[in-house]
Amino acid sequence: MQSKRHYWRAESIIKKLTGIRVHMTTKKTAAAKKPNSRPSIGIAFELSLCAEVNNICPNCGQPLFRTKGGRNYKDYEIAHIYPLNPTPTEEELLKSETRLSANPNDAENLIPLCFSCHKVYDTPKTAENYRDLVQKKKTILLENKQRNIFLQYALEQEISEIIDSLCDSSVDFETGSNFEAKRVDSKLDSTIRPLTKRKIKNDVSSFYLFVRERFSDLERADPNKAVLVAQQIKSFYLKQKTICSNQQEIFDNTVRWIQSKHTAGSTPAAEVIAAFFVQNCELFE
Repeated sequence: MQSKRHYWRAESIIKKLTGIRVHMTTKKTAAAKKPNSRPSIGIAFELSLCAEVNNICPNCGQPLFRTKGGRNYKDYEIAHIYPLNPTPTEEELLKSETRLSANPNDAENLIPLCFSCHKVYDTPKTAENYRDLVQKKKTILLENKQRNIFLQYALEQEISEIIDSLCDSSVDFETGSNFEAKRVDSKLDSTIRPLTKRKIKNDVSSFYLFVRERFSDLERADPNKAVLVAQQIKSFYLKQKTICSNQQEIFDNTVRWIQSKHTAGSTPAAEVIAAFFVQNCELFE
């Protein structure tokens, strides 16, 4: 009671001096917004982020590790693409921009940058630099997704035999057995590069009959095996259509997938196989 009397006496004095009424309250003032804490990133997780960018800074291309005295040292920091604790200015700047994750500590919002590029990126933050880094991370995430798809979608091991036959230096491709690539033009649209289109047509013209004969040999040796390969190509193509926006991406990914199933990894031979299935209608309608 005595403390209340002291309070009302003090209130009366202040009111007389300033004309301001003092209100006694038992409510606590609103707590300040708690900042997000920086995550404790394990070594394996950090190295996986570095592997995503091939151990080079995605902004300047400098190595993320330096060697001194026979030992490797970090030359990077893990950057938050969208700020961990954005300032009011940054919130206003990025309010209409794409966010890769609602959680700033999610792996999709993290990327390693060398010390210099991290400093440039953060001070001051610009919408242009933010969009650039978002796009780079999107590309990384898409590449990771494609690698997983390459592993998930099987391709019969016999495809290696056909690739090997294309790479065999002793094989004589008959110059008079060219095939007319009639179907290619009607199936390729403006999203595929002109040079790629021309190469597909040339590969069909030069190698279609040879590849078809190799698949016929395969079918005679193991009935329905060639049909299974064609179905696998078609299945992979349909999956690509759900995640890729244009034919160039689909064709490139198909070539990389075929190449990944062969130990030698011949890109030209994988392109010939992909072109064969463009003509055969398993790739593109």
